[in-house]
Amino acid sequence: MAITIDDQPYEYTPIGQRLILVASSTNVANTGFRFVFDFGSFQVNVQPNAANKGVLDLAPIFRESLQHDASLLTTSADTENTSVAFISCTIKEGWLVDGVFTVSGSGMADIDDVYAFLAEYQVADGYKPNPNTRYALDGITKYLMSERTTDTHKWSEASSRGLSSDWVYIPTRLSDWGVVYAPSSSPLLVDNDFDIVIFSSYDNNDDLIDTQFLPLADNPSLVNVIGGYYANIDSWGGLDLTGAKYYTIQFGKETLFPVYTPASRLYCFYLVADDCKFDNVRLGWSNTCGGVDYFNFTKKSELSFNYDRKQYQKVVGNYNASTFGFNTYDRGTTDRYVTTTKGLQINSDWVSVGEFNLLQTLCRSNDVFIINDDGTQTPVLVDTQNFVIKDERYSKLYNVTLNLKYSQPVGL
Repeated sequence: MAITIDDQPYEYTPIGQRLILVASSTNVANTGFRFVFDFGSFQVNVQPNAANKGVLDLAPIFRESLQHDASLLTTSADTENTSVAFISCTIKEGWLVDGVFTVSGSGMADIDDVYAFLAEYQVADGYKPNPNTRYALDGITKYLMSERTTDTHKWSEASSRGLSSDWVYIPTRLSDWGVVYAPSSSPLLVDNDFDIVIFSSYDNNDDLIDTQFLPLADNPSLVNVIGGYYANIDSWGGLDLTGAKYYTIQFGKETLFPVYTPASRLYCFYLVADDCKFDNVRLGWSNTCGGVDYFNFTKKSELSFNYDRKQYQKVVGNYNASTFGFNTYDRGTTDRYVTTTKGLQINSDWVSVGEFNLLQTLCRSNDVFIINDDGTQTPVLVDTQNFVIKDERYSKLYNVTLNLKYSQPVGL
């Protein structure tokens, strides 16, 4: 007479999927039987389904508590626990005893603890895809927690410099802040084989300037956060960027540094100049892979204000005095309050199909910030309702226009 766990999620896995617990019991025929999913601080009672199973989806319970820590934007290297849910559960059973629902003190079963991080799968991925396939870092074809791939952006100088087309190229201004995310090096992702992140800087002749490394965390309740963009690296001061044309970041397994075994794609950040005609608008947003991505909108931007007025009609004259009268400056129609919404229309330079694909993840993100050059952030909402990916194979390159709405009110 006991609970049997028939199905549970992988122990280190994205939160954005069906995180299903399935349990069965030999006591399911008892009057008023319920499966009791006890999470310590709360419990959920579940009625058996038609197959006498207790089925519970964990994702809706824990998803809304997760978010990325915006304060880590200017870090050089850190860890984040706000985007990982620790889920521990004991499945019990209960039924009516003399008309009172009573939880049995025996026959319970503990699930394997689950660490669910802020990423998602699609229905097309099927039920319960193995997170080891996408997220374990164990070779040069593995991506970090970013939507950027080798096809997202092409550096026009890469080929002439003899650089690999298998690298992920990312343009960065001197004042760009941004971080890259990677999973914990925990063995819960069974193929994980990394413990350091390696930084290397190169001059315009492609000669190595400097190479350094930082150790990484293996605690499954955390994800690794590495300052990847130029302002982060420069603020850190651990890598010599004097005369640098580009620098690379790669995760790996240390042998005896600088010797290591690569465990991820190599990410190449190359320096670009500011547009001298327009102010840069840099956006950062939570992606679907467990991290944050960034994009610079370098062309014309327009600030706008929208006003919503709530009005009422005042009665002209004083009816509560010994003599009646009114002033020539008394109001009739009066604004009770005015709600001001601040908006910003931004425009990109010409973008490739790969960048169109990256930007569609921006449009569906509910966690978007304007990244200012001083490292401060302003929360915004993407107010663009439609986004069409235009393929350069059938038409010319296009720029992208997005409408933003400031999240914070104008005035208190």
